[in-house]
Amino acid sequence: MKKTLSFVIFAILFVAGPVMSQKQVYFGVSGTWLSSVIINQNNYGLPFEMDYKLAFGTSANVNIGFDFSKHAGLKLEIGYAKLGQKYQDTYKDTTYTRDINLNYLQIPLLFKYRTGGNVAKFYLMVGPQFNFLLSATQKYYKYDEIFSENFTPTGITKPILIGQETITDRYNSFDIMGRLDLGVDIIIVKHLLLNIGVTMAYGFTDINATDFQIKDHTGNYNPSHNAYAGFNVGVNYLLPFGSK
Repeated sequence: MKKTLSFVIFAILFVAGPVMSQKQVYFGVSGTWLSSVIINQNNYGLPFEMDYKLAFGTSANVNIGFDFSKHAGLKLEIGYAKLGQKYQDTYKDTTYTRDINLNYLQIPLLFKYRTGGNVAKFYLMVGPQFNFLLSATQKYYKYDEIFSENFTPTGITKPILIGQETITDRYNSFDIMGRLDLGVDIIIVKHLLLNIGVTMAYGFTDINATDFQIKDHTGNYNPSHNAYAGFNVGVNYLLPFGSK
């Protein structure tokens, strides 16, 4: 993970360097209210899968942007996001509920294209997002009590405590997502920019750690992927130099 983070920082500095002297530089903060999903659940080989329920999370970041022309630029964000998934189902007259929380440090590097007037501009942003896992927890209940049973899936040599609360070791420490944002930038007052939009992201890598890439009850293994969509609001300060 350290090598990957070093590469990301190097790439950011390499790209940002020649841009600093160009048209516009801005920095700010933003927050996102989002709905997340883990595509292809991993239920540790238990003989059932659970119905998906809506799971909501948040993210917050600081950002810096470089506009190297009237319409095009780059934006870098560094922030925190809470992703995950909720499940609930009944199997053999027994109700199971599960709530997974995945906490990430997120570093997206986005190409930004804007078009519009002097006050409001529509934007599109796209690029890679690098996620570094900070922690992973779950609340897994059988009836109204913690699912405290052990289960040994096929192909695994030791039993797994199904309802263990801290499960950071069950997930990979690094995930790469593709990110797409759409929205509008609005000049509130001179040098102050409000941005409102929607954001979507999909993970390209399997988030399950190698030791927990467990076949499901059908005998197949399906990689798990993070995905989310949300609504974001941000405020940025435009440095008072350059022209738009």
